[in-house]
Amino acid sequence: MFIGREKELKELETFYKKDQCEVAVVKGSLGMGKTALLRRFIQDKGSLYFCAYETTEQQEIDMFASVLHLGTGRTLEEVLDGITRRADKGKLLVVIDQYPNFAKAGTAFNETLLSYVTGQWAQLPVKLILCGDAFLLMDKFVCGKKAPWKAHIALTLQLGAMGFQESAAFFPYAGPEDKAKLYGISGGIPGQMARLYQARALPKEAVPILFDGTPGQSALLPEHIMGLELRELSYYNCILSAMAQGMNRVNQLSAAVGKPKDVIVPYLNVLMAIGIVAKQNAITEESNRKKTRYFIVNSNVAFWYRYLVTNREVYLEGRWDDLWEQRIEPDLDPFMQQVFISIAREHMEEQSHNGRMPFSIERSGNWWTNDDEAGTTDGFDVVSLGTSESGNAMVFTLCFYNSEPVEIAEIKELIEKTKQLHRDGEVFYVVCSKNGFHENAVTVAATIKNIILIELKDMCR
Repeated sequence: MFIGREKELKELETFYKKDQCEVAVVKGSLGMGKTALLRRFIQDKGSLYFCAYETTEQQEIDMFASVLHLGTGRTLEEVLDGITRRADKGKLLVVIDQYPNFAKAGTAFNETLLSYVTGQWAQLPVKLILCGDAFLLMDKFVCGKKAPWKAHIALTLQLGAMGFQESAAFFPYAGPEDKAKLYGISGGIPGQMARLYQARALPKEAVPILFDGTPGQSALLPEHIMGLELRELSYYNCILSAMAQGMNRVNQLSAAVGKPKDVIVPYLNVLMAIGIVAKQNAITEESNRKKTRYFIVNSNVAFWYRYLVTNREVYLEGRWDDLWEQRIEPDLDPFMQQVFISIAREHMEEQSHNGRMPFSIERSGNWWTNDDEAGTTDGFDVVSLGTSESGNAMVFTLCFYNSEPVEIAEIKELIEKTKQLHRDGEVFYVVCSKNGFHENAVTVAATIKNIILIELKDMCR
């Protein structure tokens, strides 16, 4: 089963069309579908696929040699010469998956392979693809500023989680609200969504399928994925647990972890380096450090730290019904609020790109004010900057993921709130709702062109 990744496949096809020797890099954390993408791509093409193993130098060479049907006891140069002979006959795709394992197996493996790319293969149609899970090791050996490959890479694909529109294809059996919940719980991670697709799981059933820690199931647990990058997880786990509960400022995280702010920041920097956490600044005040906040990038990771870590005893005992009914379901709407915001942002950007909005979005972000005494923030869910027919445009968005239809009062609140900051050009107000709109809101939106109402069911079409 292969779903989505059309953009990435097109980029790989463009890379493949050229006849000269070139190198592509495909990276992303475990479960993002890198191997599935590459196996799909190399179908019906002359190719060699080798998944490197963490082992000794000679065994690694022997495993690589077996892909070319060579005997054991070879040198790496003899194996690479075998690739040279194959490429002499026509274009050859060579994929080395889990490349850091290959680079670590022999002290000269990385440099030797590069010497063939720049030497023996320079005039041959060898299309080499290096793939790996570990961000830090891929940077060390391949992509980083000091990596020897850096000047020789023609294409870099970093696979992240899929967006909602692409992910929805994994859940054809579910209604709009369940699609959104399944997307939120799985985080749009292809490896997780494939499990749900195979089981035709609904949200309650998804939790044990995705988070059962028994052998064979645990590979995609957030702690396991982080363990591939980091040695000591204690403070990282504590920081992420606090963030999953809504703490997103350094002073809040410092208090939760019990460490000074200058200790917390380096941990946050590492989490950002491996793609677990990202930093936000208010879109019109990006240099204002007082308005810096952090968030967990993937909702699957946020779900784990919000519900599984904080209810660890119930989780370890496998009391899935209790976990869902007593701990998760009563709190699911606040969790899904952030997921709904990301779905709404994706939908608006996609509609704008396809010319279905009265504005064109150039970039989106957030804007908020901080209440330091209460430790809270207030602002918009999305603020977008772009253009309209009359010039510059600003788009202010609020999202309501609750059981009640949105009324005119919420729209008036949005309009009033925009007066807190300088507005540049034409202004549009977008209100997104899980459960539709009251008649009075629909009537007002129909008469005022710059008020746009969007329902969750519209985002699923």
